[in-house]
Amino acid sequence: MSTKKSPANRDNLLLARLSTDDLGHLWPRLQAVDLTAGQILHSPDQKQLYAYFPVSSIVVLIQLTEEGKTAKVGMIGHDGLVGIGELMTGSSPAAQAVVQTAGRAWRVRLDVLRTEFMRGTGVMNQCLRYAQLMMAHVAQLVVCNRHHRLEQQLCRWMLFSADLLPSHQIDCTQELIATMLGVRRQGVSEASARLQADGIITRQRGQITLIDRAQLERRACECYRHVCREKHRLFSRILTEPGVGLGMQPAAVPHDASDLRTAQAELALTNSNLVWWEQSVQGADSELSTSAYCNALLGFEPGEMTWSLNAWNDRVHPEDSPARERAKQAHIANETMLYESEYRMRHKEGHWVWIASRGKLMLGVDAQAPLRLVGTKMDITARKTAELALLALNRTDCLTGAASRRYFLEVAEMECTRAMRHNLPLALLSMDLDHFKRINDSHGHAVGDIVLKSFVDNIKNFLRATDLCGRVGGEEFCILLPQTDLEGAAALANRILAAVRATPVQLPSLVLHYTASAGVSSLCNLGQLGKNKSAITALLKSADNALYRAKSLGRNREELAVAPD
Repeated sequence: MSTKKSPANRDNLLLARLSTDDLGHLWPRLQAVDLTAGQILHSPDQKQLYAYFPVSSIVVLIQLTEEGKTAKVGMIGHDGLVGIGELMTGSSPAAQAVVQTAGRAWRVRLDVLRTEFMRGTGVMNQCLRYAQLMMAHVAQLVVCNRHHRLEQQLCRWMLFSADLLPSHQIDCTQELIATMLGVRRQGVSEASARLQADGIITRQRGQITLIDRAQLERRACECYRHVCREKHRLFSRILTEPGVGLGMQPAAVPHDASDLRTAQAELALTNSNLVWWEQSVQGADSELSTSAYCNALLGFEPGEMTWSLNAWNDRVHPEDSPARERAKQAHIANETMLYESEYRMRHKEGHWVWIASRGKLMLGVDAQAPLRLVGTKMDITARKTAELALLALNRTDCLTGAASRRYFLEVAEMECTRAMRHNLPLALLSMDLDHFKRINDSHGHAVGDIVLKSFVDNIKNFLRATDLCGRVGGEEFCILLPQTDLEGAAALANRILAAVRATPVQLPSLVLHYTASAGVSSLCNLGQLGKNKSAITALLKSADNALYRAKSLGRNREELAVAPD
């Protein structure tokens, strides 16, 4: 009779870091499965039943846009867990989990894993650390996709993949690589051909083999090193004693049951990087007490700070303080079941740390005892950084830096509504590069991308903080101009077009001149069209009609919308 081999010292590293007792709770419920390339494990907005601990497989997390574009936001191999977000939130995943490299994995029901997680044992500790690594990885990917060349991104992807495989051979098609990187397949083919010509890799159909890893690391961007450094920081130290580095001394085991529960709670919180806190909410003195780890949370040495309520409040970001206080008072007034707030705290070194604070009001033992809030605090900086990075990725066109179509239309709709409510002027420019297809056909898409970025850079030189430029099509852009009338918008369009004419793209082998055309519209000249459609739809239609007229009249000019538009 065959028996299941324990992963305690091999296979998945997250499982291998668990103690014998912690793994013993999970082991009977783990199931060995084979994953195939292209298999979808998790899909957005669908309830998931299982979490996966990859062994010899690699799974990538891919974010999908409404326009069908893709971008990889995570990579999971034998070092981690597929389903960490669903485990911690209980909600459907935001990204699609797709198997990049076929292989084995351990599978467990999410409800079983969540039960172990909520016990506050080593499962919670390791999962929280891995979640922090994933958020750091996502944040670095956003930076990489925005600022680094395709070849650098490809090298970074190869290095991460190789780290998760037993050999230097990566099985993956160029089409899937392009999907993960959110680029054209032709770009991946050209970049990999250059790496092969330089003797760094060899490639066959659906297979890449690393030949010179040192050279590959030199060709990659710094993102690979940053994530590896964070991984080393989170997992290189084996925390055999919860008090190490926190100024906590070993203590005799308490015999009183309440003291024992307090010690157990302190141990669980420390292993989970949580801080407990307690605050009185009545009387003249509203003191604050916290656990020993609180100093480390904000960069202080053990015993360096004694936290009073005023000392804590003084380090809260001024912009976050009102919302935090409102949430606390709402719970004290019995308007909410729990006190929950996320806010920034000033670190000892001066930067801001995001804190998630939760608490519950506890009644005193008698009528004279003050009411107290008790709860936990946790550093969520990595999560917040990742959330803000993903938000920026969703709102920004990754090639040009202009607003994405979806975000531009959302802002434009709100600004139109506000302008109409308060009877304020608002204008819109619809701009399109002239003969852009000819540029792509003659010089290639890489040059076309450079032209698009140059065009947006020119536009941004003329915009105010309240203006917004969005990419609404391949080479079509719109500019929203609040507090601007038709004449002012026309003058701006004229200056932008003149700057485009005077600023050719400088390439190593040629100087490429290009022009653009513009249509100008404003709320004041919508006419009958504005009565039959939403304001932003009518405004876009009016500006587009003016743009088409500018093109029909010879291009390289701006045209004003007229009332019949």
